[in-house]
Order: sequence, then structure tokens, then C-alpha cells
Amino acid sequence: MTNKIIFPLAFVVYTVLIACNKSDGNKAVIATQTDAHTTSNTERYVAEDGSSALVTIVQGDESSISIRSNNKTISAPKKSEGVYSNYDFEIVKRNDSVIISQGNNIISLKKARGQ
Repeated sequence: MTNKIIFPLAFVVYTVLIACNKSDGNKAVIATQTDAHTTSNTERYVAEDGSSALVTIVQGDESSISIRSNNKTISAPKKSEGVYSNYDFEIVKRNDSVIISQGNNIISLKKARGQ
């Protein structure tokens, strides 16, 4: 009789202890990496058509931005505050939005809810 009570009770205590050790951080930030000279921050953005993109901003000696969507990635080095450009496209980051322009094509991204 005692074993029927002790084993389920031990299982419940073990499960609670494991669940309490889980780190509860900001779930909005997908990944943040810090190096001695650079910091990388990845967040999810959404286009007007509902498609999703991961935007990674690297800050440090060589600041840059990269945007990944549909297994395609574009990246550009920082030119000025909030402006990144490479070849024939320009990426402007302002507060919670990212605007990608290439010629007459403009794609506007907004930070996903909860980000």
C-alpha cells in the first residue's frame, strides 16, 4: 500500500522540480548572441500578406542586418543609423518596422505580435 502512494508522489515531485528549473525568459526574442565585440539579435517580422521573416541585426565593429524568408537570406552592411544597403537594395529599420526597397519594389515588414 505504501509503495502505491510513494511512487506516484515521487513522480509528481520529480516532475514539478524539473518544470520549475525551466528558464522563463522573454519568449518574443528568438535568439540573442553576445560576443566580446558583437551582439546579435533575431526577431520575427510579418509582411502585409502574412508571410513571416526572421530579421537578425548584428551590432558591433561591423554592423549588419540579414532577413531570412522562404529559405532565402539577404544581408547588408550598415551604411548609416537605421539604413543598411548592399548592391541594388536598401533596408531601412525604424522602431518596429523594416522596409526593403529594390528599384520600384517595396516590402514592408512589421514586428510580429509579442515581439
